Formats: sequence, C-alpha cells, structure tokens
Amino acid sequence: MFFSLMNLFNRWILGLILSVAVAFAFESVTSDELSLPEAFQKISDQSLLWGPYRSNLYVGIKPKIPHSFLSGLMWFNADDPEGIVKLRHSCEQDPEIQSFGWVKYDARLGGRHIIKDRGCKVLIKSDFVKTNDGNWALKITGVPKKGQENVKTSLVFYAGTEEDQDNVLMFAGNKDESGNVNNDLTRLTGVSKVLGGAFELLVEDGPSNRYPSATVLASPDLNPSLTHHLSLHVPDEHLWQAKEVFISLLQESIGKIRDDPSLNISEIAVDQLTTLRNVNNFEGNLHFIQKTFQGKFELNIIFNLEESTEKLSSSNIDSYVDRALTHFDEKFSSQLQFQAPFHTKEFLNFGKEFLSNLAGGIGYFYGEQLVDRNAFVDDDSFDNVKLVGKPEGPSELFTSVPSRPFFPRGFYWDEGFHLLSLLDYDSDLALEILKSWFALIDEDGWIAREQILGPEARSRVPAEFQVQNPNIANPPTLMLVFAKLLKMAHESPNSEDDFVSIQDLSENMGHVHLENPEILVDYAEDIYPKLKKHFEWFARTQKGETVGLSRESKYPNQLYRWIGRTKDLCLPSGLDDYPRASEPDSGELNIDLLSWMGLMARSMKSIAKLLNKADDVHYFDIIEQGVLFNLDHIHWSEEDKSYCDITVDDDDNDVFECHKGYVTLLPFALKLIPEDSERLIHVLQDLRDPDICWSQFGIRSLSKSHPLFHSGEDYWRGNIWLNINYLILDALKHYAESPSALPDVQAMAKPIYKELRENLVTNVYNEFKRTGYAWEQYNEETGQGQRTRHFLGWTSLVIPIMKLPEELA
Repeated sequence: MFFSLMNLFNRWILGLILSVAVAFAFESVTSDELSLPEAFQKISDQSLLWGPYRSNLYVGIKPKIPHSFLSGLMWFNADDPEGIVKLRHSCEQDPEIQSFGWVKYDARLGGRHIIKDRGCKVLIKSDFVKTNDGNWALKITGVPKKGQENVKTSLVFYAGTEEDQDNVLMFAGNKDESGNVNNDLTRLTGVSKVLGGAFELLVEDGPSNRYPSATVLASPDLNPSLTHHLSLHVPDEHLWQAKEVFISLLQESIGKIRDDPSLNISEIAVDQLTTLRNVNNFEGNLHFIQKTFQGKFELNIIFNLEESTEKLSSSNIDSYVDRALTHFDEKFSSQLQFQAPFHTKEFLNFGKEFLSNLAGGIGYFYGEQLVDRNAFVDDDSFDNVKLVGKPEGPSELFTSVPSRPFFPRGFYWDEGFHLLSLLDYDSDLALEILKSWFALIDEDGWIAREQILGPEARSRVPAEFQVQNPNIANPPTLMLVFAKLLKMAHESPNSEDDFVSIQDLSENMGHVHLENPEILVDYAEDIYPKLKKHFEWFARTQKGETVGLSRESKYPNQLYRWIGRTKDLCLPSGLDDYPRASEPDSGELNIDLLSWMGLMARSMKSIAKLLNKADDVHYFDIIEQGVLFNLDHIHWSEEDKSYCDITVDDDDNDVFECHKGYVTLLPFALKLIPEDSERLIHVLQDLRDPDICWSQFGIRSLSKSHPLFHSGEDYWRGNIWLNINYLILDALKHYAESPSALPDVQAMAKPIYKELRENLVTNVYNEFKRTGYAWEQYNEETGQGQRTRHFLGWTSLVIPIMKLPEELA
C-alpha cells in the first residue's frame, strides 16, 4: 500500500493559487492565428480529448493527455459473501459475463455500452457523452436480471490525478460524524492546468434508487444505504492499480472488524462488511466513492470545467445521449451502405455493434517500453536469444486494440486492418491514429511490433513477451492505409470554399482532410522523411542472404527473410506457427515478406507520386519491379504451381519450401501478380479446392491436405482469419474487374468472390448471435468462433466486406 496523510488546508491553498494562475494564463487561440492544418488539429484534439481510453477496463475514462487524470468503475454483488472476490473492473474472458461492449459509439460524441453480468445478476448500461469544450459525463444504469429484482449491487467509482503543483483533486462535500456523505450528491473539485483549469466532478444518484435497509448496524460507518467516500495518497505510477488499493482498504477494514471483540463478523451482513470506510483518516490524490443499491439504479458522473460554457448536468445528460446515438445512426447509414444480402436491419445493427466496439476499444497509452538493443541475433535462429530489456521512452500511442480483454495494447500489423474498418466512418480519426503510430518511428526507422507502454499495459503481458528488439519486423499494413487515405483525398471532391471556418471544421469533423486535401498533404510532406526511413529500415534489416543462391536474380537486394524466427514459430511474420522450413537457415527467403515489401514499395511510390517527388517515385518503382521479378523468377515453383518460400537443404542447395495456405496466397492477396498472368489460374484453383484452402466458412489458413494441418499449437494451421480473407476478397474483386485479366481468370474469380463474401459475413454474424461475441478465428470445419473472444480487431473487417458489391459485373 502506498498511503500517506496530507494536510487538507495546504491542499486547499495550493488548489486556490493554481486555479487563479491557470485562469490568468489559459487563453484560447483564435482562428485568425491558425493555418488550416493547425485549425484542423486543434479541433480534432478537442473532439478526441476525452474517451474510454482505458480500454482494458469495462468502464474507464481518461483524457488523451499524460500525467493528468484517470477514472474507473468497479462493482460487485453485495448479497453473496463471494461477491467481492468477483469484483468487476478489467475486461476479462469470464463466462459469467454473458456479453459486453458498445452498441453505438462515436469517438467524438460518445455512445452506449452494455454489460450483461450473469454473475452479479445485473445488466449495466453506461452512456458516455462529452462536449466540445472539455466536459464529459457517464450515466450508469443497472437493471437486475429477471427474478432478481431485489439484488444488491455495490458500485465503486474512483478518480485520481497525478499529484503535483499542476494537478489537485479534493473532496468538497459534507460528511456526518461517522464519515458518511450527507446526501445523494458527492462533489469533488480540482484543478489541472493541462485539462483547462479548475473543474468539478459530481457523482449523483438517480431519483428512483432504492438502498439496502439494515435493522441492525454493526457500526454507523458501515451503513450500506449511505454514500461512502475515501481518498488517499497513491504515487503516480500506481494510480492505475485502484482495484488493488480498494481491496487492500477493504481487507484492512475487515481485519479491524475481526479484531473488535464487540463484533461477531459472522453475523454482519455482506453489504455492511464490504462497505468502504476510512479507518485511518487518509486524504490524498486517489478518491473512491461507493454506493450500494437494491434493485434497479441510476448514477450520473459529471465532469465540468469551470471556464467552459457547455456545462453538463443530470437534467441534460439524456439529450446529449440522444444526440450521440442519433448522430451515430445517421452517419453510419450515410457512410456505410451495405450491399445485398446484407442490407437488412439485422445486418445493419450487427455492423453498428462491430464498428462501435472497434472504435470504443481505442486507447491512449503512455509510458516506457522495454527494449533490448544489444542482443545478438543469430544468423539462423532466434531460439537461443534471451532478451534483456532496458526502459526507453516514455512514448505515447493513440490506437485501437485487437481485444479489450486479452490484447489491450497496440499491435503494429493489426492496426492497419483496424483502420481499414474505420476509414469509411471517420477517416479523420484513422489519420489521427496513423499519426500517433508514425510518431513512434525512431532514428533508425524502427517501430516495435508490440507497443507495451507503461506498467498498466505491461501488467497484461507475460514477461517473456514484454521486451522488444529492433531487429524484429512485422507486416507493414499501416503503409497500405496511409497510401489509401492519400488516394481517397486525391479522388474526393474538394471543398469549393476559399475560406474554411473553425465552425465548419467542427461541424464536419470526420472527413475534413478528404474535403480539404491540403491538410493531409501538409502532414504527408512533414512525415515523409520518417516513412522513407521506416521503409529503408525494413529493406536493410530484413534483407535476405543470396550468396550461393543458384537461381539468378537481377534484383538480389529485393529478396528478404524474416529475422527473429525460431524452429517452431515466426512471430515477426504475424503468422506465428504457420509451417516453414524444418530448420531456420540464413539462406531462407520468405515469400510473404517479399510480398509485404512489394506492397510497401508500391505504397511509398504512390505517396511520393502524390507529393511530386519524381526521384523517389523512380526509386520505389525500381524496388517494386525487383519484387515482382523475384516473385515470378525466384519464388514460383512450377512443380507445386505455387509461390513458395526458399530454404537450403543438407547439401547447401536452395530448394522450394511449399506449404499451401495464407503464405503462398499472399502475392495474390496483395495484388502483386500481373493481371494478365496465367499463374492466377493455379492460385484460384488452390483457393477454391475444398481439399486445400476452401471451406464453407472462409479460406483456411493452411491446406487441409498439409501434414501439419491442425497440429501443434494450431494457431495458423487451418483455422479461418478475417484479415487475410479480406485481402483475398479484395484481390478477387481486383482481378475479376481488371480488363487485362484472362477471361478464364475473370470467370473463376467472380463466383468465388460472391460465395466467399457471403460465407464470411454469414458465419461471423451467426456466431455473434449465438455467443454474443466476435472471435479471433473461426473453425474451418464447424464455423464456430475460437480462441480470444471480444476480438473486435480485424474481425471487424466484416464491415467493409458488407459494403462491397454482392456480385461483380
């Protein structure tokens, strides 16, 4: 525990002085002082300031600013002696949680989150809203499970600030002689320079709440019908551990009850025994507010800046909630028009939930990460390398996450797929996330494939996976998204107005940079040198060894190998246990990495072209041509009729290493095979063959005929993943519609496209209806969701898939 007493008077004086100083210094910037890109950034930052950015929690609000403020909500069943053991806080893959997630959510306005908690016998709805001038509110509603109308639920809301001269948070209400809050409204006041000055935080009960009644109280400060507040000093780096602090406080309280000879602990009701009380008269920067309800309840949590004009209150929260939900519905319908057979109300609501959960999973992370820059990476294998991390940073990252309960952090190759699902709804938001990722490019051009920033993020990662190494790559999907954004801006009708006001930007936030492409071009010019450095890092660190290669290539520099693979796993590729050569070798060449490098070179060429960088267009065009040459002349196996890895045999001869599945399909999926190539026919045959890749639920990750099919860890050895299926579907559309494609290719691609699109969406939808969740992968034989549930990362790609046409002309 990290407790210390603080003099309340001194804190009050400090807060008063700081409030005056901030009020004097805090000035708004007028539109006349800003360029269009600067104005856009200011408005965007304001609209995205607050959010459920502790996405690892069921309910956790904080700003996109480090060293400022955080909050969270916990609850437990107050009837059951075991209820406190099941205290809800962080998202978990708990079978007692029937389902949880956002049903409607807009990152700039707010939305509605619903948790169906079977264990606590209650449905908890949290409506989150915010204003344009820095205020926010949560409306928490609890509805008991049918037949459990008198269930007791104890809620614990907490809020904390990093304690220095720029941040103060104090209790500002009244308490009775037992330390209980006198009424149904609990008021905290504070000051934060980075948040905009003095603020007020209110926690207010709804008008119809019922509370537990006790005929006998073990102690006046254990009355469950009253509000209980406690604050204490917690060091900044431990504020996120509020749950552990709360449990320690309860244990201390229960210990004192147990030691009191006048009390018989076995006779004290659960709702009293689990009531928070301040037995040590602590005061500090972390505040807990506990309320226990019987039956249905409502609680409003409201944050208002003193200097703001758009104040939130219990009387107007509902109107803000209605505004957010209506805005989301209207924008979704206008931006995402699903095509048959997915244009029904059922699939529309399905798509809304998937998009809402993807956007509602966006988190803001800040802190140090562990990096080993000294480890020797063996030429052949990473098996014997033990990474010893040293803290670097701090860094910050604004990103969506693959799964709130299991992967609540940023993943480099996942994020590109996430953004493909966000683009149509809010391309400005996708750009903000891209900016945050690109800001992580270090002076060598490296971005860590996992972003484990700070102790809260690190607490969810096994120790053996916490340390990152700057030799390890990951598929560069972010480049695909950025190039697509630039293309969208280039093709979008530009705003005809010569003058764009701050009001215009605020009202149209979501696709501003598409309507005003100079904003995007301005950023692209600024970030381009780092993107080029990032490409060159890939090309340098993942370059393949070609000495002794019997196949002659005009482009030896465009052959690549994943650095960091072990005998059984190739984590850098993202396809962890997908079969590779039985033994790693420095002479190995990987077809999937070559394909990603081709995509990256093509993306960089298109960016350079849009920025009128002729020399770089030529530079990246040569690299792209080298990749395409090596695909066909080095990696094509005529015997296997497939694009394959290359390895070295016992006689030091290079041989094809063919394992049909996602790796061999990637040149097709990334649209690198020439449109007029006859080899497309062989790829399509593998794709549609039920003994190889085809299943009625999607494209298998590994051929059904492969000896390692569904063996070992069975992660990427047969089951269906939405990210690669999306790329395949997009490629089918590309080749079917290409005027250069052979008639046989077009005739094969069109029916495969139609059937695959319908199979993918229908299965994910059916599993969502059956289980209440999106899943990490789907069983190729039964279609059932597997592994991580509440996986709203790339499984959300069903959204752009439903937007694709039903049939190809």
